[in-house]
Amino acid sequence: MKTIAIMNQKGGTGKTTSAINLAGELVRRGKKVLIVDTDTQGNATSNLELTEVSKITLSDIIVDKDHRIPDAICHTSIEGLDLIRGGSLLAPALAAMQEMPFGRDMTLKRLVPQIPKDYDFVFFDCSPSLESLFNINVLVAVQYILIPIKVDKNSIEGYNVMLETVQNVRELVNPDIRVLGIFMTAVETGASLDREMIANFPQMLPELAFHSYIRKNIDVKKAPLALKPLCFYSPRCTATEDYAALCGEMLERMEG
Repeated sequence: MKTIAIMNQKGGTGKTTSAINLAGELVRRGKKVLIVDTDTQGNATSNLELTEVSKITLSDIIVDKDHRIPDAICHTSIEGLDLIRGGSLLAPALAAMQEMPFGRDMTLKRLVPQIPKDYDFVFFDCSPSLESLFNINVLVAVQYILIPIKVDKNSIEGYNVMLETVQNVRELVNPDIRVLGIFMTAVETGASLDREMIANFPQMLPELAFHSYIRKNIDVKKAPLALKPLCFYSPRCTATEDYAALCGEMLERMEG
């Protein structure tokens, strides 16, 4: 089982979209995937159709040790894709962790072994704040980090902070964590800045830049309205092809 966080301190870079669509692509390839929504906005939860909704939440598991991770798993309309809900339901968990005298940043790490072993991949969809206690917990708990960026000055500059944070976490508490790479989302191939980034990004970050990038496409916005991953909503659109290419590149890096 591979544990992956989609994380960036900047908002609007496509974290939730990428978590859902990479998960969907893996399911299309026959894998079983769990998304853990650790964002208080809860967009991963609201962007998928839940067919079996557990009354138990991640907060319940953190607050009450009688509950376990399998109790909180919800099934979606896509067979093989499950989810643990986030959003406002996380408020009690945050309060409980903040009151812990010690070990508050290890809460998720202690819970990860409870995830059923039949999942091939677990994605953690994260909020845009690196200072979030949930994000700190995710960094301590996962094996891999994926960083989406948009082609704008603030987003391009922001990844350095993410890399420094991951390095600190690796040195202090999670030696197994690894940044799989950085990829561009909502790319407009007709825009000069975007074309420049496409040409230069691999040279800017030769160890980290993915060659795959996600082109801007209206179906990326329509798929959440249909409550489906993009590959099940619009299998032939360009962004579906892009997420498939990104997924393949991600798997290659995990094996390397």
